[in-house]
Amino acid sequence: MFSNLFEKIHILQNLYIKNRCFLKKKSYSMDGEDIEVFNYFKNKKNGFYVDVGAYHPIQRNNTMLLYLNGWEGINIDISDFSIKLFNHLRPRDNNLNLAISNKEGNIEMFYQKKLSQLSTIKKEFANKSFQGNIKTKEINSKTLTSVLNDSKFKEKKIDFLDVDVEGADIDVLESLDFHKYSPELICVEVIEKNNEDSQIFKFMKKRGYQKIWSGVFSHVFKRT
Repeated sequence: MFSNLFEKIHILQNLYIKNRCFLKKKSYSMDGEDIEVFNYFKNKKNGFYVDVGAYHPIQRNNTMLLYLNGWEGINIDISDFSIKLFNHLRPRDNNLNLAISNKEGNIEMFYQKKLSQLSTIKKEFANKSFQGNIKTKEINSKTLTSVLNDSKFKEKKIDFLDVDVEGADIDVLESLDFHKYSPELICVEVIEKNNEDSQIFKFMKKRGYQKIWSGVFSHVFKRT
């Protein structure tokens, strides 16, 4: 009883006091990604997005502007607290506490705090990027195609796919049936310095996508 009450207080504190979710913002992204995406789809209502590594419903989020414009979709994160924040603030969305990779079944995740952008399923990323003690636990993993096939959006083309999963981004992309779900726009994080030669850039080019925008780490690709 007391743990549930404490968690509800923590959710409210995070959304209403720390992040002032009742105040509308021009941008919710880290680097203006959402403005680029929103302007691209400015005349589209009731669109469909998928956000893998969603982290937070308004803080550094690339789909909140779309949600406020009537869109809906699927938000996925390995942090159960992240998903509780989404369930509270984004009830129209389907919010899932899962890992997305090219494997199905239980896998190990690495984290340090209850809510952190640095949570990952890649041990090498955790060893390189984390400072201090690294915590681990098991989490269910599914392919992105499997999640979509089991959702109300089955066989619906994705308008916008957002991927930011700390070192496992290529695994997420490889787990999607592009022929079936064919996202029109994709935003993905690339951490390599020479990003044009990265595995992700080569993958996107092979799938018929062209880069139309770049931020510090995120890049937006359009289906050609």
